[in-house]
Amino acid sequence: MDDVLERVTLLADLPPEARDELRGIARPFAVDRGALLFRQGDPPGGLYVLGDGLLEIASRMPGDDTSMVSRIAPGEVVGEFALLDNGLRSANVRAVEDSTGLFVPARAFLALLGDARPGAVGAIDALRGLVARRTRATLERIVAGELAEPSELRAVPAAGRAEPVDLTYDMIRSLGRFARLDDAACAALCACAEASQVERGTALFAAGSSSDSALFVMRGAVRGGIVRGTRVEQIAIHGPGEWAGLVAMIDGGVQPLAASTAETSVLLKVSSDIFAGWRRAPDRLGQAVLNGVDRQLVKDQRRANRHLGRAIALDRFNAGAA
Repeated sequence: MDDVLERVTLLADLPPEARDELRGIARPFAVDRGALLFRQGDPPGGLYVLGDGLLEIASRMPGDDTSMVSRIAPGEVVGEFALLDNGLRSANVRAVEDSTGLFVPARAFLALLGDARPGAVGAIDALRGLVARRTRATLERIVAGELAEPSELRAVPAAGRAEPVDLTYDMIRSLGRFARLDDAACAALCACAEASQVERGTALFAAGSSSDSALFVMRGAVRGGIVRGTRVEQIAIHGPGEWAGLVAMIDGGVQPLAASTAETSVLLKVSSDIFAGWRRAPDRLGQAVLNGVDRQLVKDQRRANRHLGRAIALDRFNAGAA
């Protein structure tokens, strides 16, 4: 079983000693064909690395139906949300075949991460990329669908006014996760970010645009959505403490959604280079940022899954009524 981590593409860039740290806290698991590895709504226990077999992820939808999300093959992982946030399991995972692998307990992993051990730092960043790619794949399925939820349609944003603002330490510390930042960390954020106040209804970036920066919401709200003709189908609202453009910033692809201000907002523009530095070697500021990033990545994936589930349920309902 010790060779399982060697076969995980996600961890291929980790040095051997970093994988050894993960191997030291992992333990074997086995699940029979047809049995559930975990249920949607279960407490988060940890990450599963599949060595042999086949697993299927399925999520509940409106009407108590289920939809297959994806399949997990040997060398892939499932249950990664447990290491990124403390929320309940978001889907059912069932064994399609007799399956074995390694289980990485969340508590032990987070202890390594708290000590900034290379195995945990490298693995958590690889998991961020995995969640971002899975969110992008879900959004692409939503975009490909012809049906939009009428209740989520909004007016297409227009050009609006943006004015520079002075970012103060009090503004930074007013956000919960930054409340304990010292003056040096606050000064670092002021130095690396451009702050501006943007009018409500202003287009910020289009779907398909480059990911050279992300926008952090200090005040107000940013809408992420899909342009459907003369309307925008709302997928997510990002409030204070969240990022617009996060998926693209993490996976390096183009923006999957268009973004606009849902109300007058104070936004920080942070370049991809600054963001990459936090990911490689997080200092006090980087740790505070990445803690919020991890939680938002999970939140964004859950939002996308729920939206896709509603779209599939609506499509099935319309097909049955035809």
